[in-house]
Amino acid sequence: MKEHYNYLIIGADAAGNSAAGQIRRFDKNGSIAIIEKGSIISYGACGLPYFLENIIESTQKLIHFTAEEYGKRINADIFIEHEALSLNSQNQTVKIKNNENNVIEVKYDKLMIATGAKPVRLPFIDYSSERVFELKTIPDGQQIKEFIQNKKPKSVAIIGSGYIGLECAEAFKENGIETHIFEIYDLPMPKMPQKMREDIRKNMEKNNIIFHGGAKINSVASDEDKILIKTDNDELKFDFLLSSIGIKPNTDFLLESGLKLENGAVFADSKGETSVKNIYTGGDCSLVYNYLLEKPVYFPLGHTANKQGRIAGMNMGGQNADFLGITGTQLFKFFDKVYAKTGLSQEEASQNGYNAIEVSSIRTSKAGYYPNVEKVKMQLVFDKETEIIIGASLTGPLDSYGLIDTASALIYGKSKISDIAWMDFSYAPPFAPVWNALISAAGKAKE
Repeated sequence: MKEHYNYLIIGADAAGNSAAGQIRRFDKNGSIAIIEKGSIISYGACGLPYFLENIIESTQKLIHFTAEEYGKRINADIFIEHEALSLNSQNQTVKIKNNENNVIEVKYDKLMIATGAKPVRLPFIDYSSERVFELKTIPDGQQIKEFIQNKKPKSVAIIGSGYIGLECAEAFKENGIETHIFEIYDLPMPKMPQKMREDIRKNMEKNNIIFHGGAKINSVASDEDKILIKTDNDELKFDFLLSSIGIKPNTDFLLESGLKLENGAVFADSKGETSVKNIYTGGDCSLVYNYLLEKPVYFPLGHTANKQGRIAGMNMGGQNADFLGITGTQLFKFFDKVYAKTGLSQEEASQNGYNAIEVSSIRTSKAGYYPNVEKVKMQLVFDKETEIIIGASLTGPLDSYGLIDTASALIYGKSKISDIAWMDFSYAPPFAPVWNALISAAGKAKE
């Protein structure tokens, strides 16, 4: 490793690699170094539950590039198993522990922080137990898969009912494992709208997933054979445990750096630059600008990380690009349904000063007479004074997901609810009804 690089990037996944690619696009000669704490770069972590479900046969399918391949592709030095220990923003240096456990200091002209996030851990769980797992990295997924193959477990406890918890619940169920989910709130997916959470709960029952809502876990004990979970009401044993209660920014090494942090997340402006000149950031370690709230928020998602990294890299490479911000578009598959949301729920909108109204509609996914037709439920949230749409949520069959992207585009365009009701959306019996759930919900706003 050289003592000085024009561009130094900490973190070699979505945001970091996207930044590096754009830097090289606009600066053909500048020296670039990327350091990565792990041994694998550039992989699709979002595909790990589907690897566990055996839909994806190998984790190799999830890896886009090796360090050697990507280094050659963009003419950069990539160092795996190298960890950033501290940042001196005044001297523009980073202390790095290399793969031989030696500490070196590297100077940079411009720095990209893309260190991602790490799982939140509960103090009463022994995470060193061979029966306790998390799912964040490819090695995590491989360890779970090997445990299932070798130990043939009959039961699993999942703590947390967010995306990973639910996607893994489906994967474990498809592996023939009795699956229990423990959630401190009464319904799963605490950050989703109430009606959607109720539907997810029903979907669990339909697929024989046992949900322990409102469950405060007092202790978790493990031995060679079982995991013992004690709550206020139960004492249950399982063959293994998945801890999936959320993530937090992986930024402990920045605490003395002088960078502006909010609950551990690095502040970033519309250009991806932090509070310190020549230092940029993006991805799950950083804040991102919310288009509706008009302020930075912590909203870690893979597609956002890619966009932030690209914008930061363009500006590091001498361009002048701005990121418009997110509306918070998100979706996930749970058995035979898609659950999706964009913008603000009615509760979130009210908390942020909107006089919010919600309208909803249930329509068919295709023409009513077409085979295999299913119901699509859609809620729209709009501001009463301006009539501008500010949120949407969707529950329906897997092929109905596109309506949430349409809703996100309408939010970006500041469309009025009264206009949406008459928009010219597509219709053909195999694909959509004449009145889809989105325009039908919008039409109810004037009823």
